Amino acid sequence: MIVSFEATEEQTLIESSIHSLLQDKLPTERLREEHNCFGAAESAQWQEITNLGLFGLGLAENEGGIGYTLIEEVMAAIALGKNLASPNLLAQMIAAHLADSDDTRAAIIAGEAKASFLNIVNDEVAHLLDGREATHLVVVNRGVTLQANALSDADGDAVTLIDDTVQTKQIRGDYAPLARSDKAYRLSLLCAAYLSGMASATTALAVEYANTREQFGHPIAAFQALKHAAADMHVRAEAATSQCLYAATIEGAVEPSELSMEIACARLLASQAALANAKANIQMHGGMG
Repeated sequence: MIVSFEATEEQTLIESSIHSLLQDKLPTERLREEHNCFGAAESAQWQEITNLGLFGLGLAENEGGIGYTLIEEVMAAIALGKNLASPNLLAQMIAAHLADSDDTRAAIIAGEAKASFLNIVNDEVAHLLDGREATHLVVVNRGVTLQANALSDADGDAVTLIDDTVQTKQIRGDYAPLARSDKAYRLSLLCAAYLSGMASATTALAVEYANTREQFGHPIAAFQALKHAAADMHVRAEAATSQCLYAATIEGAVEPSELSMEIACARLLASQAALANAKANIQMHGGMG
């Protein structure tokens, strides 16, 4: 299938609006300051982000949303990744699709209810991401579901990570695997888009540093080995982004089995790109993190 990725004028405007607001309110430099981590910066700008309509972007108007398609949601998720936004914002977008009542959905879209990811690791352990203010949990395993947050602040032990900008708590309980569903596959694409945006963000950080850091009287960007590394980062990020946009574009035009396969490909490419580019970015910075 031949698919055009050229954005419409309206899609370009949506993407530009989201990206501009996030760059203004959530610049990546914020994460160098401890008080902006754990989703604190996002909480401080919560009303402005909510007013943008981000959380109801892909929901029908009769559900309280704006009525755009999966393509626009993927664009928004990519923008979140490019600005290294807390996973809470992505969880909030996904939670609106999973709400089982009009009241819950309306509260999520309006930002009155707040969602966080609870990632099931195995039958007994799950990880809660930036969950300090969560009223609802987007529970992720093979499937995805939404539930009211019954956890207290005292629940769970902090998990020490290399990246200390996201708060991760290990929660113990009885976690049965979730059933797969068409909705789970569709929402998985938003996670892939978020990761592909992160791969683009680390590419930009690496290139910016390479152009300013000098060694032997020259910017290190002039060294052939680093040029190759930056090119590899760019290709990985672009490949993941293109696959995400392709999967979003063919929704409704192909059989569900084909769509789920393309979404799985997007998730694989984006996961690999996000990890590989993060490692390459650290190496480009001389291992300083």
